[in-house]
Amino acid sequence: MEIKCLGGVNEIGGNKILLEHKNTRIFLDFGMSFKQISKYFSEYLNPRKSRSLIDFLEMDLLPDLKGIYREDYLYHMGRKDENKEIDAVFLTHAHADHAQYIHFLREDIPIYCTKTTYQMLKVIEDTGIGSFQDLVTISPTFDFYKNKNGGLSKINRSKKGYIKNRKFNIMKDEEIIKIKDLKIEMINVDHSLPGSCGFIVYSDVGNLVYTGDIRFHGYHEEDSKKFIEKSKKANPRWLISEGTRIDSDDKDSEKKVNSVISNYISKSSGLVFVEHPIKDLDRVTTIYNASNENKRNFVVTPKQAYLINELQDICSFKPKDVKILIPPKEWGLLFSKRDDIETIFKEFHPKREYKKWEQDLIWGKNNSMKNNCITFRELVKKPEKYVVSMNLWEINQLIDIKPKNAIWIKSSCEPFSDDMFLDEERKNNWLEKYNIEEFSAHASGHACGTEIKSMINRIDPDEIVPVHTEHPEMF
Repeated sequence: MEIKCLGGVNEIGGNKILLEHKNTRIFLDFGMSFKQISKYFSEYLNPRKSRSLIDFLEMDLLPDLKGIYREDYLYHMGRKDENKEIDAVFLTHAHADHAQYIHFLREDIPIYCTKTTYQMLKVIEDTGIGSFQDLVTISPTFDFYKNKNGGLSKINRSKKGYIKNRKFNIMKDEEIIKIKDLKIEMINVDHSLPGSCGFIVYSDVGNLVYTGDIRFHGYHEEDSKKFIEKSKKANPRWLISEGTRIDSDDKDSEKKVNSVISNYISKSSGLVFVEHPIKDLDRVTTIYNASNENKRNFVVTPKQAYLINELQDICSFKPKDVKILIPPKEWGLLFSKRDDIETIFKEFHPKREYKKWEQDLIWGKNNSMKNNCITFRELVKKPEKYVVSMNLWEINQLIDIKPKNAIWIKSSCEPFSDDMFLDEERKNNWLEKYNIEEFSAHASGHACGTEIKSMINRIDPDEIVPVHTEHPEMF
């Protein structure tokens, strides 16, 4: 078996692992490399959609392989469509550094993942902003159709008849799929994103284990322990192991995060803002529980509420159990105090300013807002009643809220790139402006060094392939 790591080497993320055996070729993950893309691009300088794959191939953001990329992109860059040369892609989870670049793959390449990973990718596509958001579907780009006037119009996502579904295949825990000369078993693991898994690949020349991203201190640590035992029984020749925190022996605990956040809330007399990863359902549950312990309402963004709604089968609470903070849109019609506002409402209903998925969350029957939807005015009136999910992209709402005696709990990782350091500095300026004191309460989505070493010793492979780490030498 040939193992080619086309991303995730000497970096955290960007995993794209190509396995080739006899007549079989599969990818384990197909993610974005934050390290590579940050060399050339930033928030305000991005790869050009108009050049399809050219920018990504030129700057080594994607591997230049035949038979894997979508036909519309190849055609636009003057490259002929190629026969499919990849049999399948197996995703460990929906984080961008493991799954984002499936956007570029051919629609006929089967993608295997957990049900929750598929749901997460759908939410990301539905709520995303940007040019490269096709994940579970494909909307033809650089193509036209004949309009009613006999002329040509560009196809976009509003033309539903042209949107195609990718070939997603949902795998269950411990299910084994046969792809030509390989058998692949999926096993759930604990990580900071729901639906995460690892894989065992069985072949006639030896078996391979791939951890994906893994930890042992979340609410599903038993899944990771089971993964280790299943991997040991496979007697693997190769272990592809993540090593994000191989250089740290500090053990984390999600239960401790719950206790720390609850303690901060109990001592606060004003609004409590919590900065956290929106897709980390374990952390969202932690904040929800800590809020309830202190008899406060947990207030989330519409995007967070949409994710909770889509993952109701694994989430312990529903959108109706939280408050949804409605942000002002372009005209801010929901927030206006103009004398002619009634006329404006009749001629330009504010629902138009919100996307369809937002409308379903905000408005009930008779075009009235649902009872659990609030605006900044409720936060101003009774700040001691709320814990608010907040981040840098929503922080400009502080201008409306004008909080007093508020605290900010940072429940996310520390910055590790130039862009993140700049964002952190910008956030601190906002906190200083409104005299908001910041505290910290976080647990990583990754195992620490001692846990990784213990896992490797237990699985006992012949060879180790370190990925998702800046310290492969420590293996």
